[in-house]
Amino acid sequence: MIVVRLALTALFVIGAVFGVTFIWTTYFEAPWTRDARVFARTVQVASYVAGNVVELPVRNNSPVKKGDLLMRIDPATYQSAVRQAQAQLDVAIANRNIQADNTNRTTQLSRGDANTVSQATVVQAQLQLASSNANVEASQASLEDAQINLARTEIRANVDGFVTNLRVDVGDYAQPGSAVMAIVDAASYRVDAYFMETKLPRIEVGATARLRMMASGKVLQGRVRSIARAIADSQNATASDLLLAPEPAFEWIRLAQRVPVDIGFENVPADFPLVSGATVTVIVDQPPGERNLAWYERAWGPLRAAFAAD
Repeated sequence: MIVVRLALTALFVIGAVFGVTFIWTTYFEAPWTRDARVFARTVQVASYVAGNVVELPVRNNSPVKKGDLLMRIDPATYQSAVRQAQAQLDVAIANRNIQADNTNRTTQLSRGDANTVSQATVVQAQLQLASSNANVEASQASLEDAQINLARTEIRANVDGFVTNLRVDVGDYAQPGSAVMAIVDAASYRVDAYFMETKLPRIEVGATARLRMMASGKVLQGRVRSIARAIADSQNATASDLLLAPEPAFEWIRLAQRVPVDIGFENVPADFPLVSGATVTVIVDQPPGERNLAWYERAWGPLRAAFAAD
């Protein structure tokens, strides 16, 4: 009976040691935070030209690839504008050719007999030819504008991602510049983690991190990409003469500020859906040099640093 009690006591002590070690390592050594969110860049999609929507091959939350058709505006008006601009260009070219022949003829007559054609007539013909050339260039620019507007009746995705917040349907009238949907950039997912400033000394750019998703409990791998260099200071007010005007504070408890840390995902499974705005728990792994130390050496490190600071 005594042996059993001793064995149970030993197991309890060993379990307590391992538990304390785990808690110390998790909460005091490896920087961690529950104040973290998944973030992804969203691209607003709007029509460049006005018109009725005649084709909408995408649905809300559907995946798209760069270059995929998102929406088509009725092209009839813009096709007509292209034909009209082409006709105007043809007329301008014909007029320019006629004027070029007249200018050449006038110039040759002036060289053969100066009394037949005056120099003023030659100059006037040359000016008319320059005007005709300018008309051709203007007509060419008008044709290019019409072709651009026609091409803009097809709105295509400029990134790989997912359609979200779809607010248009076939038959709706699209206004230029008015966003009708957004695309979540699939390549821009990251985690914005807010760590207490007291934990920043143990966070290094390039360090690996464990990202535990609140929704599923799945742990993903990440890597620290950057640490913010500035946050807003509510007490750092500026007077009209550009001098700082801090407010008097009588706080007995000083709370550590939260500093954003940018963490990128690594090796995310293809079948795992990332959601922008989802909550994440982040644990930044220890530096490689400390990872090989014994647990009691790692535990003593922060205490030794605290005593040395005092």
